[in-house]
Amino acid sequence: SCLAGGLALVYRTFSPLIFGLYALGLSVGGLYSVPPVQLKRFPIAAGLIISTVRGFLLNFGVYYAVREAIGVPFAWSPVVCFIAPFMTVFAAVIAVTKDLPDVAGDAAYKVSTFATRYGVRAVAKGACVALGSAYAVAVTFALAAPQGAFRRVPMALGHALLGVKLSRTYSRLDDTSMASIKRFYRGIWDLFYLQYMLYPFI
Repeated sequence: SCLAGGLALVYRTFSPLIFGLYALGLSVGGLYSVPPVQLKRFPIAAGLIISTVRGFLLNFGVYYAVREAIGVPFAWSPVVCFIAPFMTVFAAVIAVTKDLPDVAGDAAYKVSTFATRYGVRAVAKGACVALGSAYAVAVTFALAAPQGAFRRVPMALGHALLGVKLSRTYSRLDDTSMASIKRFYRGIWDLFYLQYMLYPFI
């Protein structure tokens, strides 16, 4: 099968570290979507899986897999060690806000999500506090890290500006308007893409 073939290929081609990360990704992906478990039905479990895969595995795992593939020896990268946990937080934010545009339908069909349990405003506020805190940590890292770990100016200024954009996105949210809720969620994704645009400069 494709699953066994993929595992065998990675096992033969890459180091035990990359094989372990690949196997972890397959395992949690299966638990998320394949019956009978389908953890995507449970908001907390789904959020943890999405944040792990999209945050840690995508950034840390793919970076070091590419290095191995082109024959570059393993070496710790301060930027990757920063971006992996940062994007894990960001992915968790996306995981809890992804249901905001569907809150009316989910409520009608009694689908349990963070939005139907706690309301749009509370979920949006919690997500923005978490992401805003991550931006503040990023600015602190830029200013406090040893010389040469990061490019201080783009890292500090870039994350400060993204934090301002996040604040404006939240301030414009009208939780009684579906169009406004959708704009808010789209704004979170805009910040996600802007983060990766900033990545090469830090």
